Amino acid sequence: MFLLDDILFAPFKAPIAGVRWVMSTIQKMADEELMNDQPWKERLIELQMMLEVGEISEEDYTREEAIVFQALRDIRARREAIAREQRAAAGEDEDSGIGIYTGYGR
Repeated sequence: MFLLDDILFAPFKAPIAGVRWVMSTIQKMADEELMNDQPWKERLIELQMMLEVGEISEEDYTREEAIVFQALRDIRARREAIAREQRAAAGEDEDSGIGIYTGYGR
Protein backbone atom coordinates (compact mmCIF):
# COMPACT_ATOMS: atom_id res chain seq x y z
CA MET A 1 0.00 0.00 0.00
CA PHE A 2 2.83 2.41 0.83
CA LEU A 3 4.45 1.79 -2.55
CA LEU A 4 1.18 2.69 -4.24
CA ASP A 5 0.95 5.86 -2.15
CA ASP A 6 4.50 6.80 -3.11
CA ILE A 7 3.75 6.33 -6.78
CA LEU A 8 0.46 8.23 -6.66
CA PHE A 9 1.80 11.17 -4.64
CA ALA A 10 5.17 11.45 -6.43
CA PRO A 11 4.03 14.39 -8.59
CA PHE A 12 3.22 16.29 -5.39
CA LYS A 13 6.13 15.19 -3.21
CA ALA A 14 8.93 15.65 -5.74
CA PRO A 15 8.58 19.43 -6.21
CA ILE A 16 8.37 19.96 -2.45
CA ALA A 17 11.50 17.86 -1.89
CA GLY A 18 13.26 19.77 -4.67
CA VAL A 19 12.42 23.13 -3.13
CA ARG A 20 13.60 21.92 0.28
CA TRP A 21 16.89 20.77 -1.21
CA VAL A 22 17.41 24.10 -3.00
CA MET A 23 16.61 26.08 0.14
CA SER A 24 18.93 23.97 2.32
CA THR A 25 21.72 24.36 -0.24
CA ILE A 26 21.25 28.13 -0.29
CA GLN A 27 21.27 28.18 3.53
CA LYS A 28 24.53 26.19 3.65
CA MET A 29 26.18 28.51 1.13
CA ALA A 30 25.07 31.61 3.04
CA ASP A 31 26.36 30.16 6.31
CA GLU A 32 29.71 29.36 4.73
CA GLU A 33 29.95 32.88 3.35
CA LEU A 34 29.14 34.42 6.73
CA MET A 35 31.68 32.19 8.49
CA ASN A 36 34.54 32.73 6.03
CA ASP A 37 37.12 35.05 7.55
CA GLN A 38 39.70 34.66 4.77
CA PRO A 39 38.54 37.68 2.69
CA TRP A 40 38.81 39.89 5.78
CA LYS A 41 42.31 38.65 6.51
CA GLU A 42 43.28 39.31 2.91
CA ARG A 43 41.79 42.80 3.19
CA LEU A 44 43.93 43.48 6.26
CA ILE A 45 47.09 42.41 4.41
CA GLU A 46 46.05 44.57 1.47
CA LEU A 47 45.57 47.57 3.76
CA GLN A 48 48.99 47.02 5.33
CA MET A 49 50.62 46.93 1.91
CA MET A 50 48.76 50.06 0.82
CA LEU A 51 49.95 51.86 3.96
CA GLU A 52 53.55 50.83 3.39
CA VAL A 53 53.47 51.99 -0.23
CA GLY A 54 51.78 55.25 0.76
CA GLU A 55 48.52 54.76 -1.13
CA ILE A 56 46.46 55.45 2.00
CA SER A 57 47.03 57.65 5.02
CA GLU A 58 47.44 56.45 8.59
CA GLU A 59 43.94 57.70 9.44
CA ASP A 60 42.36 55.80 6.55
CA TYR A 61 44.28 52.70 7.54
CA THR A 62 43.13 52.97 11.15
CA ARG A 63 39.51 53.42 10.11
CA GLU A 64 39.55 50.49 7.67
CA GLU A 65 41.48 48.31 10.13
CA ALA A 66 38.78 48.87 12.75
CA ILE A 67 36.13 47.72 10.25
CA VAL A 68 38.12 44.58 9.42
CA PHE A 69 38.72 43.72 13.07
CA GLN A 70 35.03 44.22 13.88
CA ALA A 71 34.07 41.87 11.05
CA LEU A 72 36.55 39.27 12.34
CA ARG A 73 35.13 39.60 15.87
CA ASP A 74 31.60 39.15 14.49
CA ILE A 75 32.62 35.98 12.64
CA ARG A 76 34.27 34.61 15.76
CA ALA A 77 31.16 35.39 17.81
CA ARG A 78 28.98 33.59 15.24
CA ARG A 79 31.25 30.54 15.34
CA GLU A 80 31.18 30.46 19.13
CA ALA A 81 27.38 30.81 19.17
CA ILE A 82 27.00 27.94 16.72
CA ALA A 83 29.36 25.80 18.80
CA ARG A 84 27.32 26.57 21.93
CA GLU A 85 24.08 25.66 20.13
CA GLN A 86 25.57 22.39 18.90
CA ARG A 87 26.80 21.50 22.41
CA ALA A 88 23.39 22.34 23.85
CA ALA A 89 21.66 20.23 21.20
CA ALA A 90 23.99 17.34 22.03
CA GLY A 91 23.16 17.76 25.73
CA GLU A 92 26.70 18.67 26.77
CA ASP A 93 27.48 21.11 29.55
CA GLU A 94 29.20 24.31 28.57
CA ASP A 95 32.03 23.55 30.98
CA SER A 96 32.50 19.94 29.88
CA GLY A 97 35.20 18.89 27.45
CA ILE A 98 38.69 20.16 26.93
CA GLY A 99 39.19 23.87 27.18
CA ILE A 100 42.13 26.18 26.86
CA TYR A 101 42.52 28.94 29.41
CA THR A 102 43.60 32.15 27.73
CA GLY A 103 43.07 34.55 30.58
CA TYR A 104 40.26 36.31 28.76
CA GLY A 105 36.56 36.06 29.24
CA ARG A 106 34.93 34.79 32.40
